[in-house]
Amino acid sequence: MNLRPLLIAVVLLTTCLVSAVKVRQTLQPPAAAEVSDKLIRNHDRPSNSSLSKSATTPAELLRTKTCIRCDLSGIDLSNMDLSRANFSQTNLARSNLSQTNLINATLQGAQLSAASLKSANLQGADLGKANLTGADLSQAQLLNISLSQANLKDATLKQAELRDANLRNARLEHAHMQSASLYGAILINANLKNADLSGADLRYANLRDADLSGTNLANARLDWAIMPDGTSYQGTTPY
Repeated sequence: MNLRPLLIAVVLLTTCLVSAVKVRQTLQPPAAAEVSDKLIRNHDRPSNSSLSKSATTPAELLRTKTCIRCDLSGIDLSNMDLSRANFSQTNLARSNLSQTNLINATLQGAQLSAASLKSANLQGADLGKANLTGADLSQAQLLNISLSQANLKDATLKQAELRDANLRNARLEHAHMQSASLYGAILINANLKNADLSGADLRYANLRDADLSGTNLANARLDWAIMPDGTSYQGTTPY
């Protein structure tokens, strides 16, 4: 019996099967483990947003004056002109903003705990709901500022200018406000428990429903101020 044709047929069939398997492997999607590994590697790569945050410098902030929800904790922005800047909900904890120009800046909900704002100019700025726990705002210009619902517990505001400031519902427990100017300031429902307001100017200030328990008002000026019970310190307030 001649086996040669049979062997040739077997060899050809085997070659076809091997080729078919290779083609199938080429067209088949990668295994689940391989896909998972690629996803993990891609996830570990830093996104463009995180790179931009880490690359944020004082020079860049001076140019753009915008960094919303950024992490700028511990940054030194002292003596810079950041007027009308927008740092809403930005983390500026322990930052140095001393003598910085922040006129009409937006810092709503910003984290400024333990920050230095000594002699900074924040006239007309919006710091509503900002956290200024333990911050130093001594001799700062805070004329017509909004600090509504802000947390200023243990903050230092010695000789700060707070004329016409909005401190409605603000937390000022244990705040150091010696000789601060609060002329015409709104302190409705503010918590001033154990705050030091000795020598402060509170003329025409509105303290209705404010908590003054333990507050030091020695030598403070209260001419025509509205007291917590709604009465004026010296009779009817002459508006």
